[in-house]
Amino acid sequence: MNVQRRILAAVVAIGICIVLIAGKQAHAEVFRLAILHGDVEVFDYEIGVVKLALEYADGDHQLELVLLPRTPQERLLRLMEDGTEINVFFTGHSPAREQHFLQVDFPMTRGLLGNRIFITRPDMLSALQRVETLDDLKQFSVGSGTDWPDTTVFRENGFNVVSSTYANLWKMLENERFDIFNRGIHEAFVEIEQQRDQGRDLVIDHSVQVIYPFDYFLYVNRTDTRRHAILTQGLQRAHASGAFDSYFNKHPMIKRVLEDSKMSERKHFMIDNPGMSERLRNLPSDYWRVF
Repeated sequence: MNVQRRILAAVVAIGICIVLIAGKQAHAEVFRLAILHGDVEVFDYEIGVVKLALEYADGDHQLELVLLPRTPQERLLRLMEDGTEINVFFTGHSPAREQHFLQVDFPMTRGLLGNRIFITRPDMLSALQRVETLDDLKQFSVGSGTDWPDTTVFRENGFNVVSSTYANLWKMLENERFDIFNRGIHEAFVEIEQQRDQGRDLVIDHSVQVIYPFDYFLYVNRTDTRRHAILTQGLQRAHASGAFDSYFNKHPMIKRVLEDSKMSERKHFMIDNPGMSERLRNLPSDYWRVF
């Protein structure tokens, strides 16, 4: 009888384990993350933020990178609405995106993305060195993406903005269609090497820097409350534990930017972000960092 009871107990225990494993698998989600321009190198840091979120969230979730070169941001957002090819995307905040999608309320670069510097041609460097005021800087035409929130920010602040697709902007800069290409400070140092490898004679300006409150945020379909909750939980936990700060401070791209950009030696120009929502203004202050 004791043997029978032990066998029965073992069978029940195995059954419980199977149920638990099945339940865990049933609640695991696959995150198909769209990578803008298909450029894993440029967005290595942001991809790591998503991995960190999934690591600190409950459940055993999977991350798949979906590389979509030559696909504009707005097209990627429409694909996410469909939900078959991709189901999560990071992009610059805008009021329309905040309203149309579920936004994970955590600035992915702690506001570093709102520190904008410029890639230009070597012949423009001396003129940029003579810039003393914001009005001086506005004499330069600025290249920016057709569907980027940054484009609206620069235009609303009185800059002459020339817009096109990301790939075209590099050709246009090279062919003198505009003067300076607006880039996030942590993007420029990777991108300039890529462009030089393609034979383009372009440089990073070290004279000026434009700053406004701005960042990448994660977005999912408005009906996808499950993935939204997972990403929110993971980032909040990673932040509370100190893991997010550790990742930020140790990431090679961030470390290089903070060292090579020489922010303290630049002329800084603060401008307004007309798309800064109350929701973003009310985020915990320690989510952001002053650079």
